[in-house]
Amino acid sequence: MKKRVYLAADLGADSGRVMAGIFDGRKIMLEEMARFPTGGMLLPDGWHWDLLRIYADIRKGIAKAVAAHGNDVVSVSVDTWGVDYGLLDAGGRLLGMPWMYRDSRTDGAMEAVDALVNADELYRRTGIQPMFFNSIYQLFAETRQHPAAVKAATRLAFVPDLLTYWLGGEQTVERTIASTSGLLKAGAAEWDKELAEKLGIPAALLPPVSEPCTIAGNLRGDDGKPGKIKVVLCGSHDTASAVAGVPARGKNPLFISSGTWSLIGRELPDPIVTAATCAARFSNEQGLGGTTRFLKNVAGMWLLQECKRNWERGGEKLEYESIVAKAAGTKTDGFIDPDAPEFSRPCDMPAAIAAWLSKSGQNAPGSRAETTRIIFESLALKYRLLLRTMKQWMPDFPDTLHIVGGGSRNALLNQMTADAGGLRVLAGPSEATALGNVVAQMIACGDLASLDDGRDLIGRSFEIGEFTPRDTALWDDKAAKFDKVLSAS
Repeated sequence: MKKRVYLAADLGADSGRVMAGIFDGRKIMLEEMARFPTGGMLLPDGWHWDLLRIYADIRKGIAKAVAAHGNDVVSVSVDTWGVDYGLLDAGGRLLGMPWMYRDSRTDGAMEAVDALVNADELYRRTGIQPMFFNSIYQLFAETRQHPAAVKAATRLAFVPDLLTYWLGGEQTVERTIASTSGLLKAGAAEWDKELAEKLGIPAALLPPVSEPCTIAGNLRGDDGKPGKIKVVLCGSHDTASAVAGVPARGKNPLFISSGTWSLIGRELPDPIVTAATCAARFSNEQGLGGTTRFLKNVAGMWLLQECKRNWERGGEKLEYESIVAKAAGTKTDGFIDPDAPEFSRPCDMPAAIAAWLSKSGQNAPGSRAETTRIIFESLALKYRLLLRTMKQWMPDFPDTLHIVGGGSRNALLNQMTADAGGLRVLAGPSEATALGNVVAQMIACGDLASLDDGRDLIGRSFEIGEFTPRDTALWDDKAAKFDKVLSAS
């Protein structure tokens, strides 16, 4: 069979890449065509994404792939982080750089929304865990702080929708990214326009929702004219693509998509919207094929990324492999809540962790390695807590947890997760998001029949690490202390 090449523009909150998925008829391999930073920039009015630079970097990656693979390139698709959006005018022009989800303009927005629509009703309608950065709170804040921009806009487009449009796709909003907004009805590809209007968000801004695994247009060339390469809608929320890239055998896999955020949950046929899941703040995001990603956000590698950024301020260059290796040889008895509000925004993270430990009556870390170990053990124990919470709602709970994404390369945290959770961990692939993106393109282009076929393809194409539980009694003791620390905080 002639090789087929699919280009995945996979953007995280810290970095992005253009990956070529090369299919030889039996297996798929990935080739990195471009890698570039995506981090936000601080302008006089707050934090924004430099989306024009990101778009230019994607175009460079596509050009490199076409130069390398020529007519074998079939299609391209974009996935990104969730919730962030831009506003477009009637001519499809972007009205300002999209805000970054960690910007402080949403301070107080959750409380103001709650006064109009209480959190229980919001969850019942949308199935989404209330978090300060959700699009619903961003839009609520924007209508009050920047009414002129909202008045000039005719529609919104989430970040991957914008990039898809610029590449040559139609102006549309893809279903999985729309579901991160907190404005889509639970389990449906339909906006809750009544809710939007109740909050003063113009329902006219909410465009029709399109399904993933569909063709959106053709890639524009340097002359602006459409060419032969297809522009495809994948699961454009990166977590949706990551879950699509889980090499699971059987239905309803349990997963952690481990990156800047850790998204821990399970793929289900339908949402779970109950008083208990509302109280526990689990989300029902939408996935490929009409599935539900029942999950919860945990701070994830954000904590270590911010520590590394601060440790490097003096010019020192650190490698994650070295940081993890030093943590593996260190012991500590301190724990933090990874989701404490003190850690949610860019800050001096090592100092914030030390202050949180001191405030909770624990010893401050004596080294970078101890700080790292505290982060990892606290994450593993938070995973354990959430897995046990989920189990009470699912009588057929799996005994295997899939960890995918960049964090799946962290063997130390993988083993801690197996030990703390008391279940088998299958780690990898690290590029599950790009692979899920590619699988959606292959389905759209008729080269795969289903998501199950795509997962089988990934499973036979990549090596998967296995971690089995050990030292479970030790981790039971750690969990008891961790739970006590969280209860007192």
